[in-house]
Amino acid sequence: MRILLTGANGFLGRRIAAAANCVHAPSLREARKDEVKRLIDNSEPELIIHTAAISDIGECEKNPDASYRANVILPLSIAKAAKGVKTLMFSSDQVYTGSACEGPFREEDATSPANVYARHKLEMEERVLSLRPDTVMLRATWMYDLPLYRHDKTGNFLMQIIFAGLRQNAVSFSSQEFRGVTYAREVAELTLAAKDLPGGSYNFGSPTALSMFEIAKSAQKLLGIPENVMDRPKSRNLWMDDSKLRRQGLAFKNTLDGFRQCAKDYGLFKEP
Repeated sequence: MRILLTGANGFLGRRIAAAANCVHAPSLREARKDEVKRLIDNSEPELIIHTAAISDIGECEKNPDASYRANVILPLSIAKAAKGVKTLMFSSDQVYTGSACEGPFREEDATSPANVYARHKLEMEERVLSLRPDTVMLRATWMYDLPLYRHDKTGNFLMQIIFAGLRQNAVSFSSQEFRGVTYAREVAELTLAAKDLPGGSYNFGSPTALSMFEIAKSAQKLLGIPENVMDRPKSRNLWMDDSKLRRQGLAFKNTLDGFRQCAKDYGLFKEP
């Protein structure tokens, strides 16, 4: 299958590119609509996986115009140009940030985005699905992995735990906050399988029944790092119900099992 991948130099894009043979789109951040159409026409893809975005919440707050171009206008341009081509696009669990519901959130639950990034992702979902109802929208969780060379930022859950151990510092997570965090390589693998999903939005990441505090303590124990997790006030719940995805035959490992798989893949612990 000929796959056109955007954001191939990003955190998730690199892992999808490693898992499948893809045509890598150039940076499209400043691309005009006609340039996007020309790229798709020339690539003749059978599947488009769109991961390119400005996902730094702080950067989106500082430059909402750039966020809007990257997170709304570009996906719309791709959707308009990709007629007849199955398309997967990444959204975010951030669309649930301002909800009064405690979770776990289902796709049909009311969304209430509480930051610029989340508002733009939700607008993108709504406008693209209105234009192309067959598009698959994947609401991703916070992801983690070890860095690939020097390209990855280190602000993911796994690296916070490892650096805390190396520096003998405490980390802080809330015992009242629930959020799935997901192994990025598992996301890459299941993204390729998601091509067969019907159009619509899907919660896309590891389910959890543990608080972030409990997950962090379990991760430290698994890695042999002295347990030094401080409890902090709850900020929000972002845990998602994955029933819709499971009904379609796709399922992520739960958060703790996913972390265990990551540690095993990298030889970070030995199974008993």
